[in-house]
Amino acid sequence: MLKALIWLILTALSGGGVVIYALHQQYEEQSTEFRILYRDITVKLAQNDVILALLSNSSDPAVVQQKFPYILRWQTKPHEPPRPDINPARAGTYWINSPQGSLLIDLPTLLADFVRTQKFRHFSLSWQGTPLLTQGQPGDKEWWRWEKNIPSPSQPLNLAVTNNPDWRTLPWFLIILSGLFWAVAIYFYNQYQVTKRQRNIADLRAHFSELARLNTMGEIAAGMVHELNQPLTAILSYSQTAQRLIKQQQAQKAEPLLDAAVVQTKRISSLLLAFREKLHSDEQPLQPVGLRQVWARVVMLLGNEIDRGKISIINKIPESLPSLMASPLVIEQIFHNLLNNAIQAQQQTDKAWVAISASQTASHIILTVTDGGPGLSEQALQQVFMPFFTTKKEGLGLGMALTETLVQRYNGSIQAENSSTGGACFTLIFPLIKPEA
Repeated sequence: MLKALIWLILTALSGGGVVIYALHQQYEEQSTEFRILYRDITVKLAQNDVILALLSNSSDPAVVQQKFPYILRWQTKPHEPPRPDINPARAGTYWINSPQGSLLIDLPTLLADFVRTQKFRHFSLSWQGTPLLTQGQPGDKEWWRWEKNIPSPSQPLNLAVTNNPDWRTLPWFLIILSGLFWAVAIYFYNQYQVTKRQRNIADLRAHFSELARLNTMGEIAAGMVHELNQPLTAILSYSQTAQRLIKQQQAQKAEPLLDAAVVQTKRISSLLLAFREKLHSDEQPLQPVGLRQVWARVVMLLGNEIDRGKISIINKIPESLPSLMASPLVIEQIFHNLLNNAIQAQQQTDKAWVAISASQTASHIILTVTDGGPGLSEQALQQVFMPFFTTKKEGLGLGMALTETLVQRYNGSIQAENSSTGGACFTLIFPLIKPEA
């Protein structure tokens, strides 16, 4: 609707400009026509003064009529009593009076050529408001009017013409073309904005992914410390016991303890390798991922937060659920963000809980993560996946934006709503892809 309104405004402005310019051109052309008509009529009327001065009583009327058919009568002595300079006789005729004599002029015959070729809607020659020669009917809606007095001592007539624009000659094709131009311009500008926005979103999401990894590094490191604490404690205990047995000359009993320490050391190596993979930004190859096992691993990583908040974890992922073709690291990061948000949303809740359930259709795996928190506000429901939107005082607003990006990486979708119990509910849908044989 806004684009249509902008198109109408731009088309009206450009089309109006074209119309105004075309009307101005018509006005200037007709002004030139009026000046030419005024000049020719002035010259023609000036001839009457010369003729009046040259006529005499001996002039042959037949010759005068032949040369000047518009002179109906004349006399070479002043009229008694004196008359005005112009004395209208009948429609289109008038007497020119001077001390040298008088002429009766037939104005339509005198100006026949000019009147026949003039292009104005209404043409009028008058004397002191008395029309002497008119052509066309004057109207009330004429756009343009030109009027000027003829500077003749004996024939001070007033020439007035009116006209309207010729709408048929306006550049309608150019006006239509301007509308098409603005339509095309708005379309390409809109496409440019859409492409630019998509490119910016893609760049932002890639940047958000890096920021989110850095933001969650501390949490992942805390989880790794939790996992490394047990094997390190075991290694310390095995080594101290073996050292004591060797001192007591019981080396044969120390050998199993040293073997157990080696096993724990290898476990630490595996944990550190996994930690390195979590920080690696390259695309991970797809492999079958057991969602139930990944969820259990995330619960273990966030064990300290779960114990501190007294969160009850309910795992309803069936063991028969087929594996999801994805990267274990990506799925773990998705679960980590969802569970961590649910934990933080229930810091002031007495009976906090988080439940995850899963189901399978013919072509999809559907996961639902629900918590017992206060739920999402109307604004949060609309903007929860927008970058930099957060309800936490110290949050960056990148976790859920990254989560949506990771879900969409596997052609999945994620939706946020409030459950019937009042808490937040996130539904994830992944296409079911069978592993290649």
